[in-house]
Amino acid sequence: MKTRLITAGVAIIIAILIFLFGEMNSIVIAIAVSLVSAIMCGEYLSAKNLHKDMRIFIPCLPFSFLIPLLSYSSLGFIPLFLFVLYLSALTVFAYKSIPIENILFTAFGVIVLSSSMALLSIRVCAENRFTTFWALLILGIPWIADSAAYFVGSAMGKKKLCPVISPKKTVEGAIGGVIAATLSPFLFALVAILIYGNVTICWWILPILGVVNAVISILGDLLFSVIKRGCGIKDYGSIMPGHGGLLDRFDSVILCVPVIYFVSQYITIIA
Repeated sequence: MKTRLITAGVAIIIAILIFLFGEMNSIVIAIAVSLVSAIMCGEYLSAKNLHKDMRIFIPCLPFSFLIPLLSYSSLGFIPLFLFVLYLSALTVFAYKSIPIENILFTAFGVIVLSSSMALLSIRVCAENRFTTFWALLILGIPWIADSAAYFVGSAMGKKKLCPVISPKKTVEGAIGGVIAATLSPFLFALVAILIYGNVTICWWILPILGVVNAVISILGDLLFSVIKRGCGIKDYGSIMPGHGGLLDRFDSVILCVPVIYFVSQYITIIA
């Protein structure tokens, strides 16, 4: 518990510094998001020992970095298309030496992870406005849901949520996480008002985003837990003591990013 809290505290300090610099120049956040994408993809491939196949591992790292970095520029999703093209060529010309399941495993993970990070980068950085608010809203809801579920589950959890996939998750913890996540967007909105002054907030959408993303964050967490179990590992990495790898920390975020992104395209959440 102590190691977990210390790591979380250090991560929060680093995140705050990135947000502060990101308010002045959004490229700071874009680069940070791209680095997270590349590291997560590396952890994901290592889970299945694909880091040993240089034909897969080496090309995946630059692609997983460039897809988020260039996604909000005029280049759009060209790196994503080139990555798919590369895997297609690898499937055709190396079918005797690379099992098709390894190609499919790679394609699923790298495309899902890097595309999610690309949408995060677009939403947070593209307009150069309300950078901290968007980062808090996208990352904060699933992380608060996960943290609240952990503490509530540890204190009063009895009924297992998915004992085969994730033995420590409980129904009581999940409920606590959903409640905390429902309230958290209001906190982020207040932070936005303190930072930006006179802003207009669409208050009614906030609890809806909280509930929906809390539920989706649980799905994302369980999805990557299933992959871990299938690969026979406990954590994706050890870069964050007490938490595991970056993917262990971001797994609940991955499926939530598109929700915030697409909702923000049709509803003005902040102005």
